[in-house]
Amino acid sequence: MNDAAPGAVPPAEVPAGPSAGAALVGTFTSPAATFAGLVRRPTWWLPFLLWLAGIGVVVLVSTPKIDMERSFREMFEKRAERTGQSLSDEQIREMAARSERKPAMAAAFALPFTAATFFLVALVLWGGARAAGSEARFGQATAVWAHANLPNVVGMLVSIPLLMSLPDASETQLSVQRILKSNVGAFLPTDAPTFLASIASSIDLFSLAALALLVVGMRKLPAMTPAGGAAVPIVLWALYVLGKSALAAVFLG
Repeated sequence: MNDAAPGAVPPAEVPAGPSAGAALVGTFTSPAATFAGLVRRPTWWLPFLLWLAGIGVVVLVSTPKIDMERSFREMFEKRAERTGQSLSDEQIREMAARSERKPAMAAAFALPFTAATFFLVALVLWGGARAAGSEARFGQATAVWAHANLPNVVGMLVSIPLLMSLPDASETQLSVQRILKSNVGAFLPTDAPTFLASIASSIDLFSLAALALLVVGMRKLPAMTPAGGAAVPIVLWALYVLGKSALAAVFLG
């Protein structure tokens, strides 16, 4: 029996949000509609697990390719040029020996840190959205961030075969980051200033694609203005890049 008053217009049905699999595909094929659906029914577990899995595989594959002694030597040679302070060969070898880890152990250390960073970024984005006037819930901001981050997952997948093709102990911690030529820093000379090289490495095809998707998604959050949806992720990204580059300049010379 229909209890609605005669002549009353039935309420419009609110379309359901996408399933986890559909949201994954829709992020690339129809991002605006997909993020609108994710705000209605947030889901983030699938891109989160893909991000963790990608990090785990990259760490497993890249760890044997890195020569830790050469990495430390490169780092302290750069620092010596700036400060005049250097370490002996024996000290460098001792530091390298303490830092050596089996690939599985390196992945075991990396995964909890990666998970914590994922939710920290979601928290910062949620706080930025609320400060900009949005009424978003934490789960909505997390769903937007998780799916906007998918281009970075694609970047990791592309880098894995390149890393696998490298001989063991052939790279340093810095040089291995230049294997995938998707960022400006990969084309700079190796003696480029650390601050400049760090900023250039952040101008990355996959990272910028993720930032563009984040803008689209943030604009779909409840009560978020278009200007706020663009300003929050772009400003936070710029602050992150500058902060990361400043730390690299201080500690790596």
